[in-house]
Amino acid sequence: MTVHRPAAELAAEIVNAWKSHTLDHDWVAALLVRESLPIRHRGIAGAAAIAHAHAVLERCAREISPVFEAETSTSAAERLNDVLASVDVRVTVSISHDFAPHLHYDDATTGIAERLRTNCLVALATVLADPSGALRLGVCDSCERAFVDFSRSARQRFCTRRCATRTHVRQHRRRVS
Repeated sequence: MTVHRPAAELAAEIVNAWKSHTLDHDWVAALLVRESLPIRHRGIAGAAAIAHAHAVLERCAREISPVFEAETSTSAAERLNDVLASVDVRVTVSISHDFAPHLHYDDATTGIAERLRTNCLVALATVLADPSGALRLGVCDSCERAFVDFSRSARQRFCTRRCATRTHVRQHRRRVS
């Protein structure tokens, strides 16, 4: 099964926003109007809907943050399984004129925040089910941001090349001085 990369990356983005204290109502409102969300979910502007989505995504971040921090794929899977136990998932094949048929994982509820949470959880589960057994979820050695490792070697230690370069330059300067 292939990973829905945008959903896995969104999971890391939600955790990072929560950890940096930027997961607020404005952040959630911006997320809900993104281009990449399905048309039927765009334009949710009501304060009550945003407050509800904020609560759901904040809960999601608290639940999955320990999954990214796990030291082994087994402990990450155990942590994620605890969260998945609370999800009532409905799987459908979405057929659209714009895209090839693809899977949708929906919570039994109909809210966009619950759907985002469910899709993030399923994406993380497929990342953890990597046949190689490699742990492809992590926390950056430099800035402590969560990331999903899509590299071939599954040895990513940094969230971006910029973070890696910054760290390596700092280490080099320490050695030279």
